[in-house]
Amino acid sequence: LASQWVDEIKAHAPSLKVLVYDGWSKVEVPITRSQLEADRIKALRLEKKAQQKGKGKGKAAESKSKAKSRAKPEPVVKDEGPDMTRDSDGNLLEWCDYVQQFDIVVTTYQVLRSDFNVARAPPVRPRREDVVYLNVDRPRSPLVMVEWNRVIMDEVQMVGGANLEDMVSLIPRLSSFAVSGTPARAQISDLIHVLKFLRVFEHTIGSAKLWKRLIKPGFAPSFPRFFQHYAIRTTKASVKQELTIPQQTRYLVPIELGRIKQHVYDQALEAVLLELGLDARGVAASEGWEIDGSLLRSSIRRLRGICTHPQVGQLQKKGDTYKQGALKSMDAVLENMRDQNWKNVMEDWKAKIQLIIRYAQLIQQNDGMAHIHERALEALELAEKEINDHIQEINAVLEEHHERGELLKQEAAARRHAQQEAAIEAQQEQEASTSSSSNLNKGKGNAVDQDQFDGDDHNGDEDEEENVEDKGLPKTPAGKEHRARTQALKARLREGRLTLHRVKFLMGDVFHVLQRSKDEDAAYEDAEKLRRELLKVSEDDATRAMSQLDEELTKKRYNAKDLHIKLPYLGQGGIRSSDLMEEANEIIEEVLNEQSALLLEWRAHIVDLLTQPLTGKADDSEGDGQEYQRNLDNQGEAEVYMQAYAALLADRREALINERTLLAAHDVREKKLRHTKAAMKAAAQLMDLNAAPADDVDLQPEHEVMYKGLSDKRKELLKLMEGRAIKSILVDLNAILQRLPDKDKEKDLVAPAIADIRRLMTSQSQLHDKLDADLVLIRKAFNERILYFRQLQEISDSVAEVEWEHPSLADAIEDCLHERTELDGKINTNRARHRYLVNIVKKGATADSQDDEENACILCRCDFIRGFITQCAHIFCEGCMKAWLARREGKTCPVCRVAINPDTVQRFTVNPTEAEAPQQPVDGFATPQSTRKISYNLMDPGAFDEIQKVESLGDFGSKIQTLVRHLLYLQTEDPGAKSIVFSAWADSLHIVEWALHTNGIRCLRIDQNSKGESAGKKFRTDPDILVLLLHGERENAGLNVTCASRVFLLESVVHHSFEVQAIARIDRMGQTRPTEVYCYYAEGTVERNILDLAARKGLSLYTKDKAAGTLDVSSFSQENEQKAIDSLIKKKLQKGDFIFKIDDMLAILFPHMFEEIEYLVPQEDDDVEMAEADALTTTPTRSARPSYQNAVAGPSRLAQ
Repeated sequence: LASQWVDEIKAHAPSLKVLVYDGWSKVEVPITRSQLEADRIKALRLEKKAQQKGKGKGKAAESKSKAKSRAKPEPVVKDEGPDMTRDSDGNLLEWCDYVQQFDIVVTTYQVLRSDFNVARAPPVRPRREDVVYLNVDRPRSPLVMVEWNRVIMDEVQMVGGANLEDMVSLIPRLSSFAVSGTPARAQISDLIHVLKFLRVFEHTIGSAKLWKRLIKPGFAPSFPRFFQHYAIRTTKASVKQELTIPQQTRYLVPIELGRIKQHVYDQALEAVLLELGLDARGVAASEGWEIDGSLLRSSIRRLRGICTHPQVGQLQKKGDTYKQGALKSMDAVLENMRDQNWKNVMEDWKAKIQLIIRYAQLIQQNDGMAHIHERALEALELAEKEINDHIQEINAVLEEHHERGELLKQEAAARRHAQQEAAIEAQQEQEASTSSSSNLNKGKGNAVDQDQFDGDDHNGDEDEEENVEDKGLPKTPAGKEHRARTQALKARLREGRLTLHRVKFLMGDVFHVLQRSKDEDAAYEDAEKLRRELLKVSEDDATRAMSQLDEELTKKRYNAKDLHIKLPYLGQGGIRSSDLMEEANEIIEEVLNEQSALLLEWRAHIVDLLTQPLTGKADDSEGDGQEYQRNLDNQGEAEVYMQAYAALLADRREALINERTLLAAHDVREKKLRHTKAAMKAAAQLMDLNAAPADDVDLQPEHEVMYKGLSDKRKELLKLMEGRAIKSILVDLNAILQRLPDKDKEKDLVAPAIADIRRLMTSQSQLHDKLDADLVLIRKAFNERILYFRQLQEISDSVAEVEWEHPSLADAIEDCLHERTELDGKINTNRARHRYLVNIVKKGATADSQDDEENACILCRCDFIRGFITQCAHIFCEGCMKAWLARREGKTCPVCRVAINPDTVQRFTVNPTEAEAPQQPVDGFATPQSTRKISYNLMDPGAFDEIQKVESLGDFGSKIQTLVRHLLYLQTEDPGAKSIVFSAWADSLHIVEWALHTNGIRCLRIDQNSKGESAGKKFRTDPDILVLLLHGERENAGLNVTCASRVFLLESVVHHSFEVQAIARIDRMGQTRPTEVYCYYAEGTVERNILDLAARKGLSLYTKDKAAGTLDVSSFSQENEQKAIDSLIKKKLQKGDFIFKIDDMLAILFPHMFEEIEYLVPQEDDDVEMAEADALTTTPTRSARPSYQNAVAGPSRLAQ
């Protein structure tokens, strides 16, 4: 707000000289006459010169430093004038003389905090007389070196905090003024910071203990008298004759939630009640229930966020940054809900089928039951039908998914084609504008561009080589999501086929016992066919990887004969070099060639193990289910040889160049172990982590012995090197060559030897690279075989004998039947929910062309105005639904017999202008509603209808979309008018900003400073920026935005001082236009209950008697006092737009619990079509009970 203060003073008192204080290190004059200050001034001037030099480097330098300048504190532009840092003689002034030239010094709380460490006087320490101390001088804050006439703290409620509070107390002054519209930031105890600033606390109260006693309820009469002695309260109402502020009008804007948001809200409310342990009426679900205030508060806050947008609370990351592309449209939210619900259905369905199969296996073990095999066969046949339907539905979804993929491919191809045409057109335009000499290269340029497009497509195809059907999908989040869902659906389809194989195999066993040979053969044949289909992909992959190890293909990659080096490789040297050449020949003969032979031997054995038939037999005959165990022994041996082979390759490389790769060094690292128990145990764990070959391979003791034997062979060859390598000999020969005289004949022997060694190292290094690539293929074959055997074992395990942990077989069977019954209920519920979601989509697609049949009740076939829709998407009129729920069998849908929860049926009205939606039924009865009539100042329905007719882009939810239309409407009705949008959620501000940009409305957030200009000033001066986005909790105070004439509150506010502060941004001195406030709220949600609670307490700003004119904030002050006193019992107070009292939170969730009985008595309803239904639903005994007994029905929460 510093720049705003400077602007306001300049506008209203231009004769006053203002200095902006940015901290002691930024002061342009020396604070004291010391060497320390002289050095600081010198450094400050050098920094300024560097900055000015940097500004002159052009636009490129400016754009590079743009990102850095955003993070720095906002500089305040000062008026250019005479140099006030020097006197008339040109001498540099000191701080005290310099600051006397100004009338006002403006600074910020942040600067005061940073000055705290230099504001205190340095401590006095004893020093020796004969010692010279360095750095004795310390900088001092210039604020404490001047006695100020007065110190004024604006928004004094923000003083709270150790450094700031102590810093302010150190500033000398004659008088202190604390200015604030809300002196207590959150509670009465916060006023202690104000008293400390005014220097009243130390002289009058003296201790924190006395202060705590003073704010207790027993001292309530004394507390106001104490404060009235030091405080002056001036309200707008008391000086309204002196002010010329135009009138303000406040409106409520009810928003009907869309079907998607309503469904999300209903699910969230259901989860909240379950988490709180309450039912829809507010009655505890368990005995001994105790309320959790923090959970209740966070639950209400979650519901309020959903009322604005379902993604509130999901976008924000640490540091107030946001995920790119995380914002979803309402259609995308609905699609995710449908997908998740379908996944739940399929998971429960699969679990149900598994239970049927388990039941069939269990009853075959019950010898005391008659016809056990026939019953088992019936269960398996039922399971077969269920799993076939299950697979059929997955295939249908997969086919639909492929169709969507084809659309994505077509769109991507069209975009690529358009981009290519645009690139070619741009190339042609560029060629047309070039000179005749450059025209000679036209063909090459076109060829390069075309190759670039082709190369991109080719690379994309290579990335998707394993998924042929996904080729051509765009490299976008949508394409990535499509690929992921394809893999998920394929995995689900494979699970279904695996279950079908299990059913077929078990049916073959039952047919065998029943001696039905033909059926037995058919069942086993079907099972074998499914087994082959399940293993086909992994078998093909393993076979393909094994074929890469073929001898002919290996010869194409490298020649094994090149590993053997002919001897003697080096000839006889001279006097100085003969020993080295002989040593080189010995290393080649005894180490390198021996290692080569061992490499070829081990590789041949590995290939022999990895190319054995997958079935364990020469032909492709049927396996017996034990192939995995038999081949696992071979795989374990192959793993041992592979580890030894990799280590031997690293040894041979080390023998050549005396170096090992980091991975090889890690694999063969050997450490000296301490022999304590803890050290040995830790070393053993580390060895297990480093040496574990694979999850599916368990090294047997014989394999460990084998690995030790192979390692011993390898280490024996290493010992022969004695720490030397071919490269070591090369280094020594180079040294000899440098020392030899030019005419020495030995030089002619050494130089060729060096060249031969270099040639050897180069050729062998290239060969080692090929061997490393070959090892990758070996490991790939090993892993593909492991995957095949894992799947084979999975199939075998699926048909294993049934096991149970229950005390008896009968208990296991009973538990199986019980779980199946529960799953049936869950599946029916989720199926009904799925139909409801599909119905939402259908309603949205045909909203403009509804058939008259939609307005007819299913039961009575009569037209109606008010009705209900169940989760299974069946529609009934109000009378029929009430009559049905009152019946004994009224807990299921009268059409499909799916169980329905009366708390979650959706109520709606066909024509909202003619009738309101019916009351929500709870436990088969209509929810009691308050008959209290609160007269709100609602927005004119005609104007609201005109706003809803405005066309807007995007789909951001009903509330934000209405806000966008409202702002677009104002552009035509009141061009150039500026508005402020407040929201209690950072996420919703992000969504609103996105929505406004989508619709071409320029907006600005308060933290978007640019080019040394504050966002507030930019909003005031730029006529094209029409909307300022502010956070309702953090950015509601201090700003003077009289250039705006309208305030939009996206949510109803519970902490009404926040609301007053937000509205006061435009309702203040300097405002020249009538102002309007629009508070949006979602009907049928906690937001409406929040408004009603405020109205009953007399705190509402939107009732017709308080909706116009100057605000009367006396009631809000009383509310803050009550909240603060009530919150003292809490150990940790939450700050922000929270509800503080438990009763208030319960009144928001369950308003009927705190309503007076006279307003809860049900009145006669003349609009109900069936009078008999009303007679069945009246419950006078319930409604007559006191509200504190929580016996009446819960709140109305599911309104359409």
